[in-house]
Amino acid sequence: MTLYLKYRPQKISELDLVSVREMLGEMLKSDKLPHAWLFVGPRGTGKTSAARILAKTVNCKHKKKDGEPCNECETCMEITAGAAVDVIEIDAASNRGIDEIRELRDRIKLTPLAAEYKVYIIDEVHMLTTEAANALLKTLEEPPKHAIFVLCTTDAQKLPETVVSRCTRIQFKLPTVAEITAKLQAVVKNEKLKMKDEELELIARASRGSFRDGIKILEQAWLSGQSAAEVLGMLESADPAEFIKILRDKDTKKALDFVNKMVGEGVSPRNFIERCVEELREEMLNGAADAVGLIRGLEEAYERSRTSAVPQLPLEIFVIENSKSVIPRSGDDAPLVKSEPKLEPKIKSIKPNPGRGKYKLEDVQAKWQEILKAVRPKNHSVEALLRSTRPVEFDGEELALEVFYKFHRDKLESERCRQIVEEAVGEVFGTGGIRLKLNLGEKGQAKKEEIAAQVEEDIISAAEEIFKVDAV
Repeated sequence: MTLYLKYRPQKISELDLVSVREMLGEMLKSDKLPHAWLFVGPRGTGKTSAARILAKTVNCKHKKKDGEPCNECETCMEITAGAAVDVIEIDAASNRGIDEIRELRDRIKLTPLAAEYKVYIIDEVHMLTTEAANALLKTLEEPPKHAIFVLCTTDAQKLPETVVSRCTRIQFKLPTVAEITAKLQAVVKNEKLKMKDEELELIARASRGSFRDGIKILEQAWLSGQSAAEVLGMLESADPAEFIKILRDKDTKKALDFVNKMVGEGVSPRNFIERCVEELREEMLNGAADAVGLIRGLEEAYERSRTSAVPQLPLEIFVIENSKSVIPRSGDDAPLVKSEPKLEPKIKSIKPNPGRGKYKLEDVQAKWQEILKAVRPKNHSVEALLRSTRPVEFDGEELALEVFYKFHRDKLESERCRQIVEEAVGEVFGTGGIRLKLNLGEKGQAKKEEIAAQVEEDIISAAEEIFKVDAV
């Protein structure tokens, strides 16, 4: 049996949230038992466990003096095992239609087979369709005396007010780190595990308000023989405070080196972003004004990391966008160089181009794939960068490209990149003296839509090449 199931609360006094434990305990001692309950709170806070304890409490044949179920009678043991015929659990996420609720209404009229009350536990009840919720309302308004409903939800706002008003509400608040840590300490003590309180607190923070997730992380660390930090991908070298300082210093190269080293050591970028946001939140609450902007940028990177082909790429892009510095690629120890606004790219002194006036934009558009193919053997990083640009002007001599990201333009404007592109274009058109011009495009919605089909892939490819494959 997994630790989470082994240490799942089985009576009221074992419920992890003190507020729920006290409120539910008092209400179940009352002579007037509500027929409909609404358990509201985040995932993993014990709503379903509490619903099963409620079912045992009202049906236990040998209830103790303090009102707790005995957990030894046949009814209690069947409910604990999930085998009680009179305790029906329904997942509204999978059974959300009106037909399922109508079937429930028909079945509820039947008297219990073995218990005193039939208890219907409907999980994620907010997922019911409007028609199904209305059908449920009718049952709640006129329930048979032998029926009790426990509606569980993580989002009560999506429930019709008419349904909410028919229920006795129990609020499952987000547990504190101390409450989750206490739960983990109890598990460690009973299992005789060797884990420090600091590790348990680290797990508690990583579980983000879920007792269930906390115990699962603890079990993973125990079974794998790893420390909590290793399981969570939070090695000591990846210090959020150090990274935040680097961000504030606008030291782009150092920040990117930090990210690459961190990922190389097995740290999860998503977990690390979570830790950075927690650190910045504390600073924000203590009055650090710049923390808000950093949090927003990191939250965006966190969201984009869900679908990124390269896990650390969104964090790397955030680093670059956060800083005005440009990474020199002449050597790993090269100092950072502040980028200055460039009105026009530097033009090399060249001989007159015999192809001037001979070609136009349509020609370079038609041969764009050939140009990319010609660039790749020279430097595939440059080819990757070119894929996130588009030709906008060409007269046989000057090729103007529109670039949508400043760091792409800065790279392509370097002397070596420029030379590679100009040579490749000259080879394709059989002429020399090509000059490259780079324009930073607008970031308006129209432009975004125009390149939407390719730009995400191009950014990933380009950044991956820049930061990992070779130096331009």
